[in-house]
Amino acid sequence: MKNLFSLSLRAILFLALSWSGSCLLSGEHDHGVDANSNEHSSFGFDFTEGWLDQAEHRHVSSLGTPMAHPFRLEPASIHSDIFVDYSFRKGAEGKEQEVEMEVEFALTRRIGLVVEVPYSYLNPKGGASVDGLGDLAIAPRFLLAQYDRFSLAFNFEVELPTGDEARGLGGGEVAYAPSISTWHDLGNWWVLNTQTGLESRSSSNELFFLTSLIHTLGSKKRGLLDHEGHEHDDAHKHLLKGLLSLILELDTRLGLSGDSGKGSLAVDGILGAYYGVSETFNLRLGYQFPVTNPREFDGGLIVGALLLF
Repeated sequence: MKNLFSLSLRAILFLALSWSGSCLLSGEHDHGVDANSNEHSSFGFDFTEGWLDQAEHRHVSSLGTPMAHPFRLEPASIHSDIFVDYSFRKGAEGKEQEVEMEVEFALTRRIGLVVEVPYSYLNPKGGASVDGLGDLAIAPRFLLAQYDRFSLAFNFEVELPTGDEARGLGGGEVAYAPSISTWHDLGNWWVLNTQTGLESRSSSNELFFLTSLIHTLGSKKRGLLDHEGHEHDDAHKHLLKGLLSLILELDTRLGLSGDSGKGSLAVDGILGAYYGVSETFNLRLGYQFPVTNPREFDGGLIVGALLLF
């Protein structure tokens, strides 16, 4: 347990040092887009534009609303960032810890790629502890629609059986999870995210629905300023230092067949906060809790860091 927690702290420290080094080496953050250009206005449901345009690296909407990243839910936006999360859960069957690194690449304005690499430590009651690499996941993302207050994206996650199934570290088979994500700006820096999809394995199928309600605290005026405190083009915007986002997230899963149990329903949630140490480095903390019975766990904690690039 101590080794895994130490590993997660080192990974978070690495992100912090990477951010500090980038700030020292460069006083500016080049996004490769002309600040006076209007070519990056919202394209609505137009499928003919933006697929090969340069990525925007946007973490604030065109109206200045912060776009804080949910914990588990994959958002309807294209970003370039690196997450490192340490999670701990305790239940009737024992304790489970995991360090996960997630890298999101903005390939173009409308196409992104997500790679997730987990490392788990399992301490079952009455059994020997095991640790090792879990199942690797790769997910291309396509931004289908974008308005000032609404976005829609399609994700297609493929989970590869890189974890040792015999030791409980992996599923032992390939899993496919197509899904649709939405982003809704509710006004006054309230944001609603949703993700709906189907996870399919040879042994089971389940529907999943995630929803995340986020409210960001801070000066609305600061949301429209860049690193130097000047007006900034919407294509360049990042989250700014000192902003605090409060997050309530629910994960609902309905078994359709197989091992997941037909008709079984499991709901758990995360209540957390997201703090902008700088416009490109953020920390987050969340408490995991079960909603439905029987419970898969009693409670848990997530501690993480995010580096935007």
